[in-house]
Amino acid sequence: MEKGRRKRRDRREDRVQGQSFMDVTRQAFVRHLALDKWREIEDLRETLGFDWARAAEEACQFLSRGTYAPLWIQQWRAHVLPAAGQGDPGKLFSAVEQAIAAALPEEEAARKTRGDRPLEEEPEYKGFLDSAVERLAQQSAAELGSGQHDR
Repeated sequence: MEKGRRKRRDRREDRVQGQSFMDVTRQAFVRHLALDKWREIEDLRETLGFDWARAAEEACQFLSRGTYAPLWIQQWRAHVLPAAGQGDPGKLFSAVEQAIAAALPEEEAARKTRGDRPLEEEPEYKGFLDSAVERLAQQSAAELGSGQHDR
């Protein structure tokens, strides 16, 4: 049984190693944004007592996206609002992630068309990347440190 688990893990590692750093970073950024929106939905439910549908509708604000907010709202309405009516938190989170994964490349394309700076140059993305790289460096340092003690 352990061998079967090991094979799956190896395939997953091969898949991640085969992806570019930017692809993995982009996926992590989507997850980061999805978790932020998820927390917003949960906060609305807890503080104001909204049901899933009402909380999702209220969370349909993307002020931080500036002129690109309509793209994000469109994806939110297409993915999240239908799922919110089902009352299943797992499906709702998945829909939030799908909406963000769809909106991000749309924003990037619109930025390119308008001649705006790329997403990678935005403070939000840079901050996310900096903190992710710092966590990775800390993890690596901890692993190296614990490996030396084993000798």
